[in-house]
Amino acid sequence: MNSDKLQRLEKNKKFRKKFYNKEVWKNYAIIPPSVILFASLFGILYLFNLDRLVSLYTIPCLILLVLGTIWLKAARRYILTQSISDDKTFLICPIISLMNKEGKTIRMFSVGNNRHNKNYLEKKKKEILDSISGDFSALDLTSKAGLQLIPNTDVYIVTPSFSDRIANKNAKMSVNTYAIFDNSDKIRYINLRELESFS
Repeated sequence: MNSDKLQRLEKNKKFRKKFYNKEVWKNYAIIPPSVILFASLFGILYLFNLDRLVSLYTIPCLILLVLGTIWLKAARRYILTQSISDDKTFLICPIISLMNKEGKTIRMFSVGNNRHNKNYLEKKKKEILDSISGDFSALDLTSKAGLQLIPNTDVYIVTPSFSDRIANKNAKMSVNTYAIFDNSDKIRYINLRELESFS
């Protein structure tokens, strides 16, 4: 996918909304309204089981159900609005493989102006490998998944998580060919097919 399409997608609010829609359920703000919804549904089912569904006991459960639904929708909308706001960083960055170490494929991507240029990434890869020259202690390649910014560059190194390694184990090509960078601690992946569905 060329850089013009990727830059358009970075500014496309519909794409951001659909991408972050999957992430909404991982936010802690969803838990309280969800608990209220489940409690009200449990109350309604309990009353149904006792054959008291048509009674005054149902009114508090119905009120909680309505309030929980409104709160859940409002929380979801707030989380999505914060995620797709214009001032938040949202970059689509191609990822290339940097090295293999202890069964893990360490990968890299750039967040600079040349982030969509594969030649630039290959050049940076060569510079990084030449600078460490087999001494991996210069890089913090811990067992935890995470991002590490290479000092004095715009290049990040990605140490894959266990689930990333499982997802890519049997693939001929890596399923995670692009990273979504939004200044958070965790990298989010998107594959080419998902990107092309928006272009």
